[in-house]
Amino acid sequence: MKTWVKTALIALAIVLVLLVGSAEWALHHVDRYLPDAIAYIQKKTGKKVEIRHATVGLFPLAVRLYGVGIPNPKPFPKGYFLQIPSMRASVAFWPLLHGTVTVRKLVLQQPTIDFISDPDGLWNFQNPGTPTQSMRKMRFRTGSISVLQVQRGKLLGSALIDPADTPGPVVLEIDNFSGTLKRINFREFKGHPNATIAGHVNAATARFGDIHVSNLQSAVLIAPHRLTLKGLKAKTYRGKAGGDFTLDLTGKDPVFRSDLKVSGIGMPYLLHEFQSGPSQMTGMMQADLTLGGAIKHTADPLADISGAGTFLVRNGELPSLNGVKAMTEMKRFRKPSAASKPVSAFSTFGGDIELKNHRMINRKLGVDFYGVAISGDGSLDEKSGQLDYTGVVTIEKKQGFFTRTFARLFKDAKEKNGRLIFPIRLAGTLSHPKFSVTD
Repeated sequence: MKTWVKTALIALAIVLVLLVGSAEWALHHVDRYLPDAIAYIQKKTGKKVEIRHATVGLFPLAVRLYGVGIPNPKPFPKGYFLQIPSMRASVAFWPLLHGTVTVRKLVLQQPTIDFISDPDGLWNFQNPGTPTQSMRKMRFRTGSISVLQVQRGKLLGSALIDPADTPGPVVLEIDNFSGTLKRINFREFKGHPNATIAGHVNAATARFGDIHVSNLQSAVLIAPHRLTLKGLKAKTYRGKAGGDFTLDLTGKDPVFRSDLKVSGIGMPYLLHEFQSGPSQMTGMMQADLTLGGAIKHTADPLADISGAGTFLVRNGELPSLNGVKAMTEMKRFRKPSAASKPVSAFSTFGGDIELKNHRMINRKLGVDFYGVAISGDGSLDEKSGQLDYTGVVTIEKKQGFFTRTFARLFKDAKEKNGRLIFPIRLAGTLSHPKFSVTD
């Protein structure tokens, strides 16, 4: 009896070894099943999918894919919406036995995500004409992903130019970013318009339009057709920026909104993004701004940005004013401590700001040229650089009798509390301003 049991156990062990060996061989030769798997995925999702290589591990159950790609559908240009050199998914075993794919952890290594919007409102990650209910017929149900990690990824966003659907400039670019999303349930996310997926992201560099930042850190909220960066912090133009950024993909034209606070911004570095040649202003800026608008399907997709806020620049210069005669004449009224400074040097320059219809409008603007204070209002045409400002100059230091008499006769100035006040106008352009004392 003992001999029979021993023989049976040996036979069972041999069978188990053969089964495990066969399983190991199959798991290490997964590529032979890839064509059938890819065909099945494409049929059920409507997306063309590329997978170069795959491996499967048993303990723990994990799938690793290499060379994953999802090409752009028509009418988008040739290229890929998504490319992932390597990804790894740890899969829960028991839910899989009941037909549900539950991923404990999904890691995407160096993915490139390229969002493109079509003038008709279609995105390259959508399937034109593919019924979404086809997913219900799949043998395995999509469960959840407990943790999704992205390592050293790249994200791009652009819009095709209407009406020829030619590629437009990249509007959004986030490079070398890593992040984590938690508790992703696709069925809940798809069925509830208010559902959100939360996580965090950090990036080495990021760009929106012509604005660049580095060392970006932010919480991230993803809802159906909406991406929000909440409480973002970044370095930019030798200073710091913080606030919120939202991108809404609901309509034909994506819409963005940002509420930002910046401080320590070097004006020459900021203006270099928008102007060629020498900087039109120096100094350090702080600002509180709200900006937003639609991303148009044109060669200049951010042309219609609008917004409002306040700003203050300290200890700077307006170099284009150095050759203006009226500024040179007013230098005599400045504080003695500023005698060695250029005539265009100021201690503070600030006020409110509104961006609308390609114009920058200032309803309350003030500049202190070290004892020569100017207050006024006006606007600047963003395209032509045309200036149209009027204001009042106040000489802060009380003047003597002969200076006051000269000012009354030749500058049409008034005296208030012992200080001279006279009207001025600023016209011309940013590069060639015309500063004059008016009657």
